[in-house]
Amino acid sequence: MRRTVEIAPRGPRPSISLRRVPLCEPPFDDEIEPAVWATAHQLAFDWPAPSSPARPSAPPSAPRSPGPPAVVSGASPEAKLAVNRFVRMCVEVLNGHRPPAHLRHLSRPEEAAGVVAQGLAAARRVSDVRKAAVKPGRRPTRRVSPVAVIRLRLCEPRPGAVEAAVALVAGDRTWALALRLELHQQAWSATILRLI
Repeated sequence: MRRTVEIAPRGPRPSISLRRVPLCEPPFDDEIEPAVWATAHQLAFDWPAPSSPARPSAPPSAPRSPGPPAVVSGASPEAKLAVNRFVRMCVEVLNGHRPPAHLRHLSRPEEAAGVVAQGLAAARRVSDVRKAAVKPGRRPTRRVSPVAVIRLRLCEPRPGAVEAAVALVAGDRTWALALRLELHQQAWSATILRLI
């Protein structure tokens, strides 16, 4: 069997080598073990499994006091997904990969201008810190460390509203991002965004 096929017998082109097909097939997608790529800047999702807290049973004759529903730590799966999507877009805005105006379609119409303005102010602050880190008279390095999520904390104070605190890192600086999403017309929309 011939192992090498020559494309151009004369000239600078290299030859192409043909090899036999392996005896076993590659694994299917459902057989592959998930690869873990943990880095210092990767967000770790360690969501606790929802569990119902043990409540002491009240005597049957005791009347229940009407009051606000108890605040449950954590958030619903839909709220977590919406917060993750919004945080991912905010990080892209802070890194300069997306304009702040892209936050508008993930914001509530009444508060969209404020959310976009806060996104723009946050992107400028990050950009100013990066520019200040460059020493005068030197060319900036080509590789700028991107803004990355370190930690994300969620709380759903009431059904239909979720608040999040996000710890971000950019180089040697740490930032905090606070946001609130509310369920508006069957979609989670941002109402508040602050970079601290």
